Amino acid sequence: MRKYELTDSQWEKLKDMMPSNNRPGRPWRSHRQSINGILWILNSGAPWRDLPERYGSWKTIYDRFRRWQRDGTLAKILTLLQLNFPAALTAESYTPITSEQDLSTVS
Repeated sequence: MRKYELTDSQWEKLKDMMPSNNRPGRPWRSHRQSINGILWILNSGAPWRDLPERYGSWKTIYDRFRRWQRDGTLAKILTLLQLNFPAALTAESYTPITSEQDLSTVS
């Protein structure tokens, strides 16, 4: 297990509450792998594009994050794991700072 990843006992608490994929097409990536990617971003503060490849495509993990954020699944996950992140947490808060930007203008 790596830093910021779910333990086996945490995954056992979560796996039954995860949404199922009822849509046609390619099957979803592992929920556990997606959650680990989301936790990596939330804990590291890195931009989505810096997500390590072991979690899958940053775009896939970002889309899952946004979907779960909108439908309340993310809040349930964080509550069940008893993890505290800022209430105003949004995907937009994880944008990279470019060298041209003045740090005082970044909120």
